[in-house]
Amino acid sequence: MKTRKITIFVLLVIVVVIPWFNVDTSNDYSIPKVSQEDTSFFEVYPCKISLTEFILSNPESIYQNHFYFRPDNRSSIKCFGRVSGVTVLQKGLETQFFISVGTSSLINLLLQGLIWTVLFSLIPKNKELGTIKETLRYKNLIILLISYLLTFSIYAESRFYEKNMYLLDLQEIKSYLLIYSIFILLVKNFVDIFLSRSENIVNYSPYIYLITGLFSGFNLSFLAVVFLYYGFQSYLTGVKNHVFNYAYLIISVWWLFNSRGSAFFNVGKLRGFTSSIFEFNANLYWIIFTYLLIKGIWRIYSLNKKSFNLSTFTKNLSITSGLLLLIGILSANFPIFNFFSYYFLGLQRYGVESKTPFAFSQDVYELKISWRGIFPSSETIGEFYGLCILFLLFHIVNSSHISRLNYIGIFASSLGLYFSDNRTSIVLIFLSTLIYVSIKNGSNLKLVKLKYVGLIAVIFSVILIFATQSSSFTDSYKFMSDAIISKAYIFKKEYAISSFTSLISGFESSNVSSTVFGFISVIGYLLNRSEMWGIFVARYNPTYSELLFGSGPLNFGQLYGEVPVNSPDSFLLPHSSILSYLVFIGLIPLVLLLFIFLKDLYTNRDNLEFLIFSIFIFINIFKNDSMNYFSPFVLYATFYLLVKNKKDSIFSKKSFFEQ
Repeated sequence: MKTRKITIFVLLVIVVVIPWFNVDTSNDYSIPKVSQEDTSFFEVYPCKISLTEFILSNPESIYQNHFYFRPDNRSSIKCFGRVSGVTVLQKGLETQFFISVGTSSLINLLLQGLIWTVLFSLIPKNKELGTIKETLRYKNLIILLISYLLTFSIYAESRFYEKNMYLLDLQEIKSYLLIYSIFILLVKNFVDIFLSRSENIVNYSPYIYLITGLFSGFNLSFLAVVFLYYGFQSYLTGVKNHVFNYAYLIISVWWLFNSRGSAFFNVGKLRGFTSSIFEFNANLYWIIFTYLLIKGIWRIYSLNKKSFNLSTFTKNLSITSGLLLLIGILSANFPIFNFFSYYFLGLQRYGVESKTPFAFSQDVYELKISWRGIFPSSETIGEFYGLCILFLLFHIVNSSHISRLNYIGIFASSLGLYFSDNRTSIVLIFLSTLIYVSIKNGSNLKLVKLKYVGLIAVIFSVILIFATQSSSFTDSYKFMSDAIISKAYIFKKEYAISSFTSLISGFESSNVSSTVFGFISVIGYLLNRSEMWGIFVARYNPTYSELLFGSGPLNFGQLYGEVPVNSPDSFLLPHSSILSYLVFIGLIPLVLLLFIFLKDLYTNRDNLEFLIFSIFIFINIFKNDSMNYFSPFVLYATFYLLVKNKKDSIFSKKSFFEQ
């Protein structure tokens, strides 16, 4: 075993290092230092100097933060690992150097796919051979289907890929045959690796926050292959979930029927988990992808719920949180490390540029500046660190044991949560720890009494809501209840008013609608979401059918392509997964999901771990875009199922978390 790991490590180092030593031996160049005054050498000799040669000639590019290394996915295969160009930009008083590094898209598929497959092989193999046999049904057929689906995604979003493919005409069938052949090779090898480790997938799932697995130049996540495989297998083997299948089929017909027109969307930091265009073929792909993803998550849960081990899981949570923090700091301080982490980890966004995670704003308020490390969203990574603390809490309290890795996890997660400045998660973790430890230690605060306290709090909240809307209602509440619609009117253009803005404006004639929306607006104001939700209201332009049933999963094309707004300089998402999924699936499915969630809370009211976990996740996705990212979507869904469906109560002799 030790020899095998050493061999894998050596192979990995060779594969990672060699491409950047692609030296042009036919010429002996004298490589100058890059300067603001002259970059002509790199204009005259593009793709002649390897990245290693450039760094040796410009060693300051390793650590000076005005150097930016960026992959050039459109470059030729011969140019891979070489400097394809240098661009000089002036930003205020700072001179910035952008170094384009050749990374051919087709080579990216092979190289990155190989690296991630090798890394996946480090997961321990299954102990039970029966588990392997159960997952082998229709294996070869599924490999062909997954490869075809991924190839179809490139055809469906060809506008996105045209700028990333060197001399590859996406109008010709032979181009797709080449891509299909590459996908078959990649998927076949990856499937062989992960099937023999299938029972440990859940235990090692935290690493999807570290290795996102996005191919450079593609809108594809390699790790999604795992869930697509189990999704196809679930469908082909006839696993019973007829209600979901029929309901999804019916609403999918509506989504496809409604896929008229075309609206392009710059995927940005959502790359790999959102469509780049709203039109029929793209909508068809993402409908199938989402269906298989959900089925795959359920299938993985069903097969692996008995092999889940909280001790192993919390160990991997601790390691992941520590590595995320370490790599984030290194990426922020070393530009070349930022490039390599982006490429080899398959990140959605380059690591943060702020060197210090302790930075505060320089204005009069001196607020903490959120720091996201290598993750695309500071709030979402803050949720992850909070989740680490939560599960470590469950494990330590129930096992009465804390390991060295647990100490690392607590320290790294606490520090990361502070750096992210996710105040909601900080408050929730504090309250969760207080409640959980009090109950587990057998204090006077019993769970039964806690239920009554919760009921009284709900009743008091309802009374407070209606009391504040009496004749003595203060101006401050009125201001907060109008905050979202006021922001919407600020950001809307006079010649383009969205249907959602008109709908909400009409709520004033209805006391019930006005009260409900006013309360939501107050919550948005208190959560500092008035501006983002106001922009959403100004943009969202659904028909009544789209409002009820959405326009298709993981597709923002219509939202950002139909109604222009007076938007601020930076691109802003809705900052609420609820609003995002209102666009995707509509109001009726959302209300149904909320009903199921509340029903689960009631059914599992004696399962304190489930209650704490569920409420923590719900509050965070209500105010954040977490569910628009692949990693949180998969992790949250998987552990919701695991914690919800565990029969043992925390007060039984052997709790789920006493492992």
